[in-house]
Amino acid sequence: MDINYDDFELVIEQAVDFEALKANEFDVEQFFTDQGWSKFLDLLNGSVYPILVKDFWPRCEIYDKVYADREYALKVAEDV
Repeated sequence: MDINYDDFELVIEQAVDFEALKANEFDVEQFFTDQGWSKFLDLLNGSVYPILVKDFWPRCEIYDKVYADREYALKVAEDV
């Protein structure tokens, strides 16, 4: 991906925002708390490392299943 590092803007949001849900008349927080999901949701809403994200995403490559299967078959053939 060809993008200037300084132009790469991150949008950091909370994965689960119970306050926004309450504002829209969906008070569901107690359902998650009763099932013991609070610690997990705190992790999702936890720290974001913008420098790490900005360094990681431009270097990612996406492969479709056909390409991945072909590469796997080649690696298996090399190992035989």
